Amino acid sequence: MSKAPFPIRPALALTGIGLTAAVLLAGLNELTRDPIRQARDDRAVAALQQVLAPERYDNRISQDVTTLRIDGLDEPARVYRARRNGQPSAAVIDMTTPKGYSGDIRLLIAVTPAAEVISVRAVEHRETPGLGDKIERRRSDWIEQFSGRSLGDPARREWASDQRGGAFDTLTSATLTSTAVIDAIARSLASFELAGEAIWTDRAEPGEL
Repeated sequence: MSKAPFPIRPALALTGIGLTAAVLLAGLNELTRDPIRQARDDRAVAALQQVLAPERYDNRISQDVTTLRIDGLDEPARVYRARRNGQPSAAVIDMTTPKGYSGDIRLLIAVTPAAEVISVRAVEHRETPGLGDKIERRRSDWIEQFSGRSLGDPARREWASDQRGGAFDTLTSATLTSTAVIDAIARSLASFELAGEAIWTDRAEPGEL
């Protein structure tokens, strides 16, 4: 018995449908690319404004981005650079430490060009509710103790929790969480200082917050 002929017409129809869908998807992607980029830019700006008031800069801070190698971390941090009238006015270090009690803690650390802390916010973590989650500003004001501080105030050796002989308060029953945040801020400041002027001249592709 001979085999039935291959159904050419249905196959061609399916191919045509597939090609049409591919063309339509490509066109849709082109149409939505700019709105998606704008939405991502808006999210970045909203997150950055948690730590840095918009009056501190007049550039598109979410597009003025470089990276910073931080001692002890495998992945570089992103640095969003704020400028006024073309001059450096502040920077936001977007870094993640793996040393939290329950894993990664992501911090946004706003600093002056002289590496003095403006503000810090914990934006992602999995720390224990009621204990370690007090690193969040909405849970407590613990994170505010870093504002205005630098590696000279206190000295680098004192950047530790008071339970470990340092200068900073420890969250009750959350020593490891406290230590992770304090250490992360200190390391970020040290790396920012070390980078010096280079942090303001190198340019990388904008990232996503």
